[in-house]
Amino acid sequence: MKNLKGSIIFISVLFLSLTGVFAAHGETYIPQKAIGAGANWGNGKVYFFKGDQYMRHSARPDLDEDLMGCRADPGYPKAIDETTWPGMIWKDIDAVVNMGNGKACFFKGGQFIRYDIKADRADPGFPQAIDGRTWPGLPWTDGIDAAANWGNGKIFFFKGGQYVRYDVENNRADSGYPKAIDNRTWPGMIWTSGIDDVVVWGNGKAYFFKEYEYIRYDIKEDRADPGYPKPVSRQTWPGLANW
Repeated sequence: MKNLKGSIIFISVLFLSLTGVFAAHGETYIPQKAIGAGANWGNGKVYFFKGDQYMRHSARPDLDEDLMGCRADPGYPKAIDETTWPGMIWKDIDAVVNMGNGKACFFKGGQFIRYDIKADRADPGFPQAIDGRTWPGLPWTDGIDAAANWGNGKIFFFKGGQYVRYDVENNRADSGYPKAIDNRTWPGMIWTSGIDDVVVWGNGKAYFFKEYEYIRYDIKEDRADPGYPKPVSRQTWPGLANW
């Protein structure tokens, strides 16, 4: 009986200890990253993707400062499925970029899907492999971390600690790339690797996301704004916090 009582006491103490640990973690736990992919659709909407869901924000170009009060559209997040994204066979997208020619490209692993924005469905014949035929000069055939259309005929692709500048009109990577992500190539950018995504908002700013923080980058000045990174929170990105 004494052994039984001792066992009960030990189990009770262990349970209470674990409960306290989980509770403590519950207070401080945040998801691994705020978003997996995102792109400005060019119609006043920005789409964010994470896991099997997506979020739609209304892009307000007049918000040239922080996006305080910029909320997700009502009814989001929604599931990524055949109804919301016809022809999209993937979940958990790595990156997405608006090509600026009526098409968007979704990337996952070593493949991509081209999406027709006006028709609102994936083009037939996809996914296709990322290779020298489909993306000339892009060295990463096993996938990318992030991509953003800079609005000047160039797309930037990021992977690990490097980036590639891609010329849309010539449909090939510019010579001399990849280059390192550092303070010389991206002034003020303290993150030299592991960028989750980059979104050009249309207000002269680009937003870099890494885990649960973001950096605002001034495109014209070609440098990160002071005071960053900041946390992705209910104050800075309503709707993107803990979805």
